[in-house]
Amino acid sequence: MRTTLPSVATLAALVVSTTTVFGSLFGSDSPQTNVPVLEKGWEYVTSGSTIKLAHLKTDTRLTMPQVSYGSGSQQQAVTAQGDASLTKALWRVEALDAKVRGAPVSCGSRLQLVNSDSDHSLHSHSAHRSPLSASQEVSAFDGRDDGDIWTVECLKSEKLWRREAPVYLRHVDTGKYLTSLSTKKYRQPISGHQEVCAGKKPDANAQWMALEGYYFSRRPQTPQ
Repeated sequence: MRTTLPSVATLAALVVSTTTVFGSLFGSDSPQTNVPVLEKGWEYVTSGSTIKLAHLKTDTRLTMPQVSYGSGSQQQAVTAQGDASLTKALWRVEALDAKVRGAPVSCGSRLQLVNSDSDHSLHSHSAHRSPLSASQEVSAFDGRDDGDIWTVECLKSEKLWRREAPVYLRHVDTGKYLTSLSTKKYRQPISGHQEVCAGKKPDANAQWMALEGYYFSRRPQTPQ
């Protein structure tokens, strides 16, 4: 039997507010503003790599918990949760502008993120509202279309998507940003998971980092 989330009306009573302060993604001895040194050739997110995306503000991971929305599109839900070990939090980077596997993903380039556990694509659409915040819904879509395409927007003056550095993910079709809010949490059947939605602003709630995963080393764009 398919597991579904409650309807919007039911979920309105289930929102959990929290003021919990999460620790640094880098540990207590290193501030979040410092980016760890990575081995040469492995500093960047590359096309074909399978990664976990960490929500910078709450130290949670983008995941597909394999429950469907009870309202809106009724597609598979996408959430942010704190267990970094789950395989459901692994996403394959399909860089649409890269010519070879292992090519670094350029800032401003287009990509699709495909859940490695289910082969569903990270998806959004303007027609449906998210259950808790009534923002634009983000789902996992069993298929491929323009609603799966995102642009990586790097902070500062980076030209390539650097691992363990914050980025924004902007939905190409609607211009909204992949967002999660610590104040919007589900109860059963996915207790403690934060809502993931598409928000209007590239703010602190929309910053993500590529952390754990399986990375291809950097290769040139032109096949040798």
